Amino acid sequence: MPRLTLRTLLAYIDDTLEPTEARSLGKKVAASEEAKQLVERIKRVTRRRALATPVATNPDDETADPNTVAAYLDNALDSSTLKQVEETCLESDVHLAEVAACHQILTLVLTEPVRVPPNAHRRMYQLVQPPASIHKRRPNKTLPIGGAPPSGEQIETDSADAALLLGMKRYTAATTWAARIALFGAAAVLVVLLTGAVLLSLRHQQAAPPEVAPGHSYVLFQPAPTTPEASKPTEPPPLVVPKKPSDTETGGAVPPMPPPRLVDVAEIKPADPGPGLGDPIPPPSNDPPREIAQIRTNRVLVVTQPRDGGGQWVRLKVKVDDLEPVMSNTPVMTLPGYKAELLVDKKVQLRLWGNVPEQLPYRVLESRVKIHSPPPEFDADITLLAGRIYLKSEKRTGAKIRLRLAGEVWDITLPDREADVLVELISWFEPGTVYARKDGSHPKLEGRVAVVFGTASVAAPARFKKFENMMKGQQVAWDSGSGTLSDPKMIDPDQQESLLNPNPTDPLKGELNRNLTRLLTLVADSINTRESVHAGIKNLVGPDLPDDFARLDRELRDLLPRLAIYAHAALADCNEAGAGSLTPLVDVLRSELPWLARQAVVTAFVNWLARERGNTALLFPVLTGKMLSENDADWLLRLLRGFVSPTRPDPARLDELVDPVPPRDRPLLGDPEVALREAALWNLMVVRLESWVPLPLGVNVGAVGAKVDSEDYRKFLAAMKADVEAIKKRQPPKKP
Repeated sequence: MPRLTLRTLLAYIDDTLEPTEARSLGKKVAASEEAKQLVERIKRVTRRRALATPVATNPDDETADPNTVAAYLDNALDSSTLKQVEETCLESDVHLAEVAACHQILTLVLTEPVRVPPNAHRRMYQLVQPPASIHKRRPNKTLPIGGAPPSGEQIETDSADAALLLGMKRYTAATTWAARIALFGAAAVLVVLLTGAVLLSLRHQQAAPPEVAPGHSYVLFQPAPTTPEASKPTEPPPLVVPKKPSDTETGGAVPPMPPPRLVDVAEIKPADPGPGLGDPIPPPSNDPPREIAQIRTNRVLVVTQPRDGGGQWVRLKVKVDDLEPVMSNTPVMTLPGYKAELLVDKKVQLRLWGNVPEQLPYRVLESRVKIHSPPPEFDADITLLAGRIYLKSEKRTGAKIRLRLAGEVWDITLPDREADVLVELISWFEPGTVYARKDGSHPKLEGRVAVVFGTASVAAPARFKKFENMMKGQQVAWDSGSGTLSDPKMIDPDQQESLLNPNPTDPLKGELNRNLTRLLTLVADSINTRESVHAGIKNLVGPDLPDDFARLDRELRDLLPRLAIYAHAALADCNEAGAGSLTPLVDVLRSELPWLARQAVVTAFVNWLARERGNTALLFPVLTGKMLSENDADWLLRLLRGFVSPTRPDPARLDELVDPVPPRDRPLLGDPEVALREAALWNLMVVRLESWVPLPLGVNVGAVGAKVDSEDYRKFLAAMKADVEAIKKRQPPKKP
């Protein structure tokens, strides 16, 4: 008898087992709750649209290789690889759908006859000239690829049903006259039976239900039986008299009996068993917005988009004596660099962690969430739209939080008030992916849950995953490329500072951090009305600063536009109006402002483009509207979407940065358009530092802004060529 494995389960679903084996396996499936849920999951994932194809997470990953899948379906894998494939399929919907769909297709191909219309058969043979092809050759009988020949003779002249031969079963020329007569006879019998059923139903029509008051639906009415025995008078059931309340309870007056109430259709609801392992997770509550959280941090920029605000971002009041509540089901965002703490329903601490590269060179700028009314068994229901958040329980007994991000749903359990958990969602374009102004490649998404302090449990109900008692320093990660959720593992030592410390500081940048804190506070204090957020930030982007900021010393005045640029891009929504609001940043990118401000624009654009797939098409007309040619705009967008990988750079693309590669007659770093030069330099610094967020280290700032035909710029370009040659000789990173 077959064992209950993924492959035998696929054979059971596609009905390729022997009858005795199918009955035996069916009993095992019926007795196993997990097997039944896995069957439902297989059926669900094979029907899902927009599932990506399996992608290898590293060079040693064999589960995404089509040859491995073929060997698995053919039962030709060794035990270790077999275990790896089945574990990957159970973790990843993408891999499970691929294997299940391949098994289903092979089942159809190997068992169904190959039905070729005779006219098509004849045309195929006429494509080749004799004697290699016999034009009057009669088609053979249709045969399954791996099965027995079908019954009946096939006649080549039958082409009436040629359009139906592929994919639909109907009688063909190979069907005998006896079979056709039997088909029409069966149809006639069905018509007679249907006619008899209609006549019987008309003869025994039931009486109409009694009239009810307007506005009610009498759904509990049962028609009286029509048999003679049932029509005889019967004794009514005994009347149940409710207990009479005492005089002390009613004050001496007997209350009237309430009239009988008819049950409305809308009130009858089936019992909700709740989501089970592998079942679809209910969407977040769509109740009208209510007060769901309050800000507990002062002098920070936290903005929201109320439903009646026309898509405008407005500031939430954060004065100590005038707190404005956060409403449910509305986006809430901390602008880059700001960190704000929210208290959700007085049960969960939610910290929004904004960042700028000057604070920490990491791929997080703004932090955006939506907070929903939680299901009964949860203390909070939060959707992370972008960035990073930290979660803690306000209750001593801990908290259970439903976390949603990028279509994933994770249930996080904090056992006590000491537990602290980080959740993060970042997006970027993988270098080398297809570029297109419209309908290009999707940005890659990466999410993670990491335990910062104490212990926590993480469950992914739709993935058959549950990780109990994760310790400090452990994380589970997911990415849209592989579609898999990893098992808990320790965070790399070089990432612990950026992940486990909510407020990282660098002793070498102490003065810079103090200046950043001062500027962020000044900017927050300058936005003094709800509706002045976008206008206030826009005034800080250009060279003409307001009077309150113009009096700052030179170092702070150079730093201020960079902070405003990050905030300006964060406030730009992913639509035509949002893209149009980025026009001032294009001016900065082509201006004579300090070089670091132009590099800040590149970083902001890289982050904004990766928010959604369609942002590339939205930014293109903005660039051409600022007098960039279509060719320059296309090249700029290519560079902004990630031209080279920081850790595994393509030598050919490195050469394009510093050398003229046809059809270009100049290197990208030597282009007359300053926007292209800045984006090319950003990509080169990414590779130099092996970081997705470069810092301006070891760059001749004065030469960057010089004219491309000047001696200073030629020296600068020669130094960059030497850097490229050194990068090519750099040892590639070891395989994980």
